Amino acid sequence: MKKVLCILSATLALVACDGLFGPDNGSVPDVKDPISISLPDPDASLTRVTLTSEQQAYVASGNEFALKCLSELCKDSPATTIFSPLSLQYALAMVANGASGKTAEEISSTLGFGADLDALNEFCNLLLNQLPALDPDVEIKLTDAVVVSDSYKLRDAYTNIMESTFYAPVEYMSFSNKNTVIDRINEWASRNTNGLIYPLLQKGDLDGTIAAIMNALYFKAPWAELMGTMFNPELTMKDAEFTRDGGEKMRVKLMRASEYFGYAERDGYRVVRIPFAKGNFAMYVLLPDEVGGNGLQELLSKLPGENWKELTGSLTGGTEVHLRLPKFEADSKFNLVGTMRALGISRAFTGGEAEFDRMFESSDDFFINSIIQKAKINVNEWG
Repeated sequence: MKKVLCILSATLALVACDGLFGPDNGSVPDVKDPISISLPDPDASLTRVTLTSEQQAYVASGNEFALKCLSELCKDSPATTIFSPLSLQYALAMVANGASGKTAEEISSTLGFGADLDALNEFCNLLLNQLPALDPDVEIKLTDAVVVSDSYKLRDAYTNIMESTFYAPVEYMSFSNKNTVIDRINEWASRNTNGLIYPLLQKGDLDGTIAAIMNALYFKAPWAELMGTMFNPELTMKDAEFTRDGGEKMRVKLMRASEYFGYAERDGYRVVRIPFAKGNFAMYVLLPDEVGGNGLQELLSKLPGENWKELTGSLTGGTEVHLRLPKFEADSKFNLVGTMRALGISRAFTGGEAEFDRMFESSDDFFINSIIQKAKINVNEWG
């Protein structure tokens, strides 16, 4: 009998400050037994993440995977797209630990992380511990969890990896009432994103599902103060013209700053680096040279061939940039199965072919039926 899994890769919230968003629909449910949260407590602040040469290769592969995903997603989505490759990578890494054979090979190959799961797990654990410690003025929560029908049992080895490496509590629930399971997952997502992502799931999203592998990512950061306040609200243009790809004109609020930013002119586009807080985190903005045509689509088609390390290394710090950045907020929700199929993962989604024998004790036929990601971003004068 075929049994399906759901990856909730999952909730990304990039935010400016608390209270800017309320729940999307109604109130967060008051659940009696909330899903537990397990996060590492960084011992001390760090100035940089220290990586081995192998782990640096994982970063390069992750960046390549991110650019491929974004390019693929934007083929079918002309609207504003918000997407978190890091959240998806963590969820897929958790899945890879339960897969075997060609299923595991496809996942690892698509991620670009190779077949050494121990090395991959060490890398994921390192980032979970070190990223939140890089800047005391930046709040990062990277949270995982596994929810399983109480009719099935995970292998002890898999449970141990989830709990010790990914800090992912394993929760067994009765899936006979899907609405109760959805309420608990939605409450978990809201709690891990300070209320920004709600609801993650709608009624019917878990139909036929017996397990959910979940990741939530929350990021909150003020802009760096270089020569003073980065974006002075008094200088924001309240009703400025902005040209979308394709030539459509719209009115937006444009924040303004003149600073010595990292800057580069590339083939057909320009790049600027806008630092957060103490400078260990930054926003990179890529702007096509072509205005009013299809410059953005052309840029997106180029991105999979770009080397992100080389791109960011080309930025010079001595260029005064007169920056006009739209003040905006946006959200997206995707089922990423089609995107993952396009990038090379197929067996994991195919009943009778998927191999998840390292995850469950049962010999039933398990496969993934959905990868749901919901993301929200808010960019304003604060951060």
